[in-house]
Amino acid sequence: MDFTYSTDPLIFLTWKLLMKQFYLFTGSSDTYFKKRIISFICSLFFFLPLFSQTNISGIVNTYHKVVKIIPAKACVLVEDITGLDVNSRVMIIQMKGAVIDVTNTSSFGTVTAMNEAGNYEIGTVCYIKDDSVFLFHNLLNTYNTTSGKVQLVQFGEYFSANVADTVKAAPWDSAAGTGGVIAIFADQDITVNSPIYADSSGYSGGAYLTHSGDCNPIVGTGYFYDPASASSSNGAYKGEGINTVSSASFKGGKGASANGGGGGNNHNNSGGGGANLAAGGTGGRNSSSGPFNCNLNNNSGAAGWALNSSSGTKIFLGGGGGAGHANNGSALMNYGGNGGGIVFIWATNVWGTGTISANGGKGGASTSDGAGGGGAGGTIIMNVSNYSAAVTMKANGGDGGLSDNSSVNNRCFGGGGGGSGGVIYFSGPVHANAFVDGGVKGNEINSLGTCSIRPGVDGTDGITSSGYVFSRSTDPAGYCRMLLPVQLISFSASRIDKKVLLKWELGNPSAIKWFVAERSPDASHWSTIRSVAPNDQAHHYTMIDEAPAAGKNYYRIRFVEVNTNISYSPTRLVITGDRHEFSVYPNPANGKIVISGNFITPADMKILDLAGKLIYKKKIVSATTEVDLSHLPAGIYMLWLNQSVQKIMIR
Repeated sequence: MDFTYSTDPLIFLTWKLLMKQFYLFTGSSDTYFKKRIISFICSLFFFLPLFSQTNISGIVNTYHKVVKIIPAKACVLVEDITGLDVNSRVMIIQMKGAVIDVTNTSSFGTVTAMNEAGNYEIGTVCYIKDDSVFLFHNLLNTYNTTSGKVQLVQFGEYFSANVADTVKAAPWDSAAGTGGVIAIFADQDITVNSPIYADSSGYSGGAYLTHSGDCNPIVGTGYFYDPASASSSNGAYKGEGINTVSSASFKGGKGASANGGGGGNNHNNSGGGGANLAAGGTGGRNSSSGPFNCNLNNNSGAAGWALNSSSGTKIFLGGGGGAGHANNGSALMNYGGNGGGIVFIWATNVWGTGTISANGGKGGASTSDGAGGGGAGGTIIMNVSNYSAAVTMKANGGDGGLSDNSSVNNRCFGGGGGGSGGVIYFSGPVHANAFVDGGVKGNEINSLGTCSIRPGVDGTDGITSSGYVFSRSTDPAGYCRMLLPVQLISFSASRIDKKVLLKWELGNPSAIKWFVAERSPDASHWSTIRSVAPNDQAHHYTMIDEAPAAGKNYYRIRFVEVNTNISYSPTRLVITGDRHEFSVYPNPANGKIVISGNFITPADMKILDLAGKLIYKKKIVSATTEVDLSHLPAGIYMLWLNQSVQKIMIR
């Protein structure tokens, strides 16, 4: 068993209150009562760290516009440093900067140069001065802060986090160049009891615009128009993509704008769906007859173009859907759906029954008009070791908007195109509950007469990928290397058979002269297991304690720094080889579990929830016993048996 202690202030305050009560009771003359109180307080102290989770909700990240980068110093200049912290993890990401074909042909919007668009990496802040943020490592990528809209996103960081209410992304703000991203790190667990939600937080869908009352004498056939010009009836707004629009003339019309869907052209054609690494769906066509027969050509919004991720080194927001051409609607209709955002989860375990999502938004519906295209699914990165089977991840495309022809004879305006599915990257195998479905084309209803429906197209399904390694530099930045103390990224101690494996990761190994692994029976009296000299280029280290003592073993790493300073890792506890050992399988379980081990029987088994409340108890009379827990709600619990404890999950 691997128990990790936290320095959570809640634990410290609770301990102080318990000790205060203890001192009040120690005046009692009842010796037996004193012993029971001491035992009770000590057991609470043992369990408090296990139940310690930080409840999180709302926006947990801070977003900072990058105005300049000085690579030689691993320095990022931001517009506002408010909320940034030293030693915090950050994501640097360029949101735009691609160049597209702007010819008035069917190739309009294809990406001719990706440039730095989509470049990203994870770094750690080592120093902040004025508007300058210095990183522990040299930058891995190049970025264009002039036209590329680069932002610095600070992670929400926790020892263990419980999503108590919806965690949201700040929506992408193209003018400010920030938002659209959720990034969370937990040293141990993230329990998803409520949604982690970046739906419709990506690139904007095409906005609604009122056009002229009919299509004569103008019929828009071009791939781009200025929607706000005198001839605005030619084409509706396109969805937003990874390119920076260089002219208002390119904001409207049926041509897609990189991964943004094209807007429907005059008259009443529907918008195309946005894209990510897969293409969106084309919008539905005006196929009316009789007096409404003003456009039988293919002038619906084009599908957003699929992007190239350069083998996963680039990540993107979902592209916005194109708006439908409209002359009868309102501002609440006909718009393109927003794309999905970006979610980055970094944790040892992800438990719970909730959803992590970056879905594209649905296109706006229409009444006697063209409908909006759906937004594309965004990007989810899961750098996680273990999962609950019940956790769901979704980066689905948004559906195209519905087109209601109002039961008018010979009127036929097709629905919006579906947005493409997004992408979900897993550091390990692909999780069973991962969905990247393309959005469904919008329906067309209440059609009468002789017109034939020319529907939109579904968005293409997205991509799930295993074995993903996220982008981060391991090249130490000289500016910070000798200035700052040890930057410990993680430290764990876990039992393997009768041995204990120690693992740790550092951001700046060049600052260390020696690692000294230490063990203690009581977290007070320490002895050296072994000393190790670091490698300046190696960030991950392991060591095996071949002969841990039976019972409790506390572990820590002592860092002897180059500048002679001494610092320590957090303390980890591993229990080995005593008579209270037991195992639980299966874990996670669907209801029944089997307890087996080397423990004294009969024994009292107790099930506690994460708040420490007793949920269930049973007398165990055999060293191998089946226990039915199917009556418990799905969730995470603590199983206590003969003073030992294990975390279990019920699906």
